[in-house]
Amino acid sequence: MLKDGERLDDLEYKGLEIIQRSDGYCFTSDSVLVANLVNVKHTDKVVDIGTGSGIIAILIAAKFLPKKVIGVEIQERLAEMAARSVIHNNLSDVIEIVNAPAQGVEKIIGDGYDVVVTNPPYDENCKKENATEKEICKSEVRLTVAECIKTAAKLLKFGGLFYMVNKARRLTDVIYSMRNCGIEPKKIYFIQPKKDKDADTFIVEGKKGGKPSVIIPKPIVVYEDDGEFTEFARRIYNK
Repeated sequence: MLKDGERLDDLEYKGLEIIQRSDGYCFTSDSVLVANLVNVKHTDKVVDIGTGSGIIAILIAAKFLPKKVIGVEIQERLAEMAARSVIHNNLSDVIEIVNAPAQGVEKIIGDGYDVVVTNPPYDENCKKENATEKEICKSEVRLTVAECIKTAAKLLKFGGLFYMVNKARRLTDVIYSMRNCGIEPKKIYFIQPKKDKDADTFIVEGKKGGKPSVIIPKPIVVYEDDGEFTEFARRIYNK
């Protein structure tokens, strides 16, 4: 099951475990957060753009029991690891991992999806021929925010929901691209490390073909002043 250099990490939910490599890209708490804030029904078909190790796809499948989840990942090694994690967690009947670029993936997996979710590369355009696995995951080497949102718009049915987690500094880029692609921002969650710190991350929920109207809920605070998780964060991270 495991290859050299790999480990199994406990997701602390329903006995789920995920394969990761210490010398490669590992998922962050942002993925866990967005996977818990999506609105997914049992009958929904979901796409996770840039699935990486498969963390979002696996958590959504286990928590919401949707009809289908497709994880799209351009990097072969990560896609293969994610596929083995799916098998390890007995989720092969729900999750499919597709090793392909996000751009044009609708030609492979079709369209009409109910939900598209993504934790895309955060850092601005950084085109590089010999980029490392981590660089591809963290920077817009192979996929920009605009391209990600354009793909989501092609995948979603009318009225379908879109979710993206990103850094606060990219908020304008994200909202601009969403509206350009016909996805109307409906809810924006701001994430603060502590209550006295500025928000450094956000999660946006959008609706394809939605009418202009946005809700900004109370900020999500992750840590108490003493460094312990807040009650909300404990529920999200199963602590």
